[in-house]
Amino acid sequence: MSKDVLVVVEHEDGKARRASLEALALARRMAEHLGGRVCAAVLGQGVEAVANEVAGRGADEVFLLEHELLATYTPDAYRLPLVELVKDGGFEWVLAGNTYQAQDFLPLVAIAFGAPVVSDVVDVELGDQVVFHRGVFNGKLVAKTVDEGPAPRFASLQSGAFPADELPEGHGGTVTRKDVALSPEQVRRKVLEVLSAGDQAVDLTAAEIIVSGGRGLGDKETFESLVGGLARVLGAAVGASRPVVDNEWLPHEHQVGSSGQTVQPKLYVALAISGAIQHVIGMRGSQVVVAVNRDKDAPIFNEATYGIVGDVKEVVPALIQAIEEAKAQ
Repeated sequence: MSKDVLVVVEHEDGKARRASLEALALARRMAEHLGGRVCAAVLGQGVEAVANEVAGRGADEVFLLEHELLATYTPDAYRLPLVELVKDGGFEWVLAGNTYQAQDFLPLVAIAFGAPVVSDVVDVELGDQVVFHRGVFNGKLVAKTVDEGPAPRFASLQSGAFPADELPEGHGGTVTRKDVALSPEQVRRKVLEVLSAGDQAVDLTAAEIIVSGGRGLGDKETFESLVGGLARVLGAAVGASRPVVDNEWLPHEHQVGSSGQTVQPKLYVALAISGAIQHVIGMRGSQVVVAVNRDKDAPIFNEATYGIVGDVKEVVPALIQAIEEAKAQ
């Protein structure tokens, strides 16, 4: 059994999804520790550009599996060639982002080897064993998990937990085409139509700057004025705590936290957010955190790089004015 680590790459519109690039970043750390290679699998039809992208971002070898039955995702169509690839490759670990798609196909691949999936990983310790950290009870506790079974072993990673920014450019990995034997009768699910979620769909995991607001803003109009105004001048995405979504000030896709999105922006601005653990575990990976809250004892200040104790209705307009003046110079 080799010490290689395989990443199953998801893609959209001809590009690898960020969750898969984050898995690739962890795979590089793990492979270096284990003394193996970083490998990746790209499945689809007409996706050679994705394979080349992944080869340039850190994969030593990318296995390209193309077939007309892989043009649209179905769990059977992914399961069958992946089982054969993992069996032939003898990988130590198989990783994927903890996406809805991976939650669908990864257990099907793992069960073929009698293996579990260590799901929703937020951190890892690399020593004599690979110890994965998983948030449990809405992030109030951290479970340290070790898969003591034989290789191959499987894990899925929480979005935003492992930064993709550390991946190299122009890595120079190779792309290897693999034959795929699939017949229509092997694919039990047929996709009739793929519908867009609409223009309001928000992917906060890809945002470099996020301005989030909490219930302390008081009402929807104030939220839109202050959070929306600051986001506009910063060129930022808009996030929210759960109470904001519960009060229907914003749709659920803007929610940051254990029951929303896990983000890792370069800058995270938290306005009138108290800092409940359910929210914090969704933004803890941010590089710089700026918090504004009138309560000097608010837990959010424990996570903040910079904290401002004050009324958001006074602080934020002053920030917007200062940013606009700076941009005008």
